[in-house]
Formats: sequence, C-alpha cells, structure tokens
Amino acid sequence: MSSKASESRFDLVPEAQEILEADTPRAELLKHFLRFANALAAKDSSAIDEVIHADARFHELEAAGYPRGPEGLRKFRREMNAAFPDQRAAVTAVRFDGDDIIEVDLDSTATHQGEFWGIPATGRTVRFWIHTRDRFVDGKLLERWDRADIDDLMRQLRGEAS
Repeated sequence: MSSKASESRFDLVPEAQEILEADTPRAELLKHFLRFANALAAKDSSAIDEVIHADARFHELEAAGYPRGPEGLRKFRREMNAAFPDQRAAVTAVRFDGDDIIEVDLDSTATHQGEFWGIPATGRTVRFWIHTRDRFVDGKLLERWDRADIDDLMRQLRGEAS
C-alpha cells in the first residue's frame, strides 16, 4: 500500500489517496469514513460518540448478539482494541453508492495481545479482511454493515491451518 492518511492507522491505495485530494462529495464521504475508522481504533472508545449518530445501527453486531446501537459498537471495539491494540488496516478499495454510502475493503493485520472471544492472548499476528458498507448523514455514521471471515480469524488465533 502506498500513501498513509495523516495520523491514521490506515494505509491507502493510490486511488483512495486521489479521492481524498479532490474537493468533491466523495472526498468528504471518505474523510468521514476515515474519521470514524480512526475513532474505532482509538484506545478511548468515547471518541466513537463524536463520529456516529446516537441512533446509529450496526447490523452485523446486532446479529452477533451485541446490544443495539452505539452501546454495542463501544463494547465490541473495547474487546477488539484490548485484544489487538496494534491493529492496522489498508484501504484496498473504495466504492460509492450515491452521496451518503461508502463501501470500503480493508486488509487488517494485528497481534493477538489480549483475550478475544474466549481465546487468551497468543502473541500470533493475524490477518483478516473486512468489507464494510457505511451510510453517513450530516458527517456522522448512521448505519453500518460489515462482512468479515470471523471463522478464519478464529482459526488463526487457535493456530489451525486455513
């Protein structure tokens, strides 16, 4: 991956960097996404409240049994950030659906340094992909749909071959 967003844990492919450098609605939407994504990665989960609507929905987390809305997101991110404090991601693709929806493909790496979903810290470096579809209104996230291969992540944590 080439360029890095300033003060970010996210590397950007050249196409995404070019979008950011333009003065367009797409550039603004990508900036909203990156602010949101960096708030997720922050050690202090209170930063999340600044980038999401109070009634935001996180469909994949709700389906996994997390509380609805911001509470569920904060709980999940506390778990992720404790287990994988050095998580970095590369934005590998960006697509837009109208003026308020952005789809981003992320290639993440992290070291398993704390308990995650019943698996104690292993010290293993893991790699996982995430496809996210996010809807922003007034610069804040209102809805999020994620897809990730959680089964593969869990296999990596257990040291099993894929």
